[in-house]
Amino acid sequence: MIRASELQGKRVRRENGEELGRVYEIRLRHSDVAALICGARGFFQRLAGTEAGHRVDWKQVRRITPSEIIIADKGSRQVRKRKQRVKRSK
Repeated sequence: MIRASELQGKRVRRENGEELGRVYEIRLRHSDVAALICGARGFFQRLAGTEAGHRVDWKQVRRITPSEIIIADKGSRQVRKRKQRVKRSK
């Protein structure tokens, strides 16, 4: 068994060596890990309110080491969305 806190912030790379960034979000479905969202989460991304990265299905995970998560060469999808701003009424 592995804890979610052990996955958070861990580096993710493909079997061919391509680095995808670090895990910054863990998606659950019925109390099981369904996917990992990983990528760069820099200061400017937080200021701009954008989220970009890769969605990796849990089925693509090949092994987990103390320092990284290794996934299959194919199977991650690019994620890019902009946070919605809340309009304030006067």
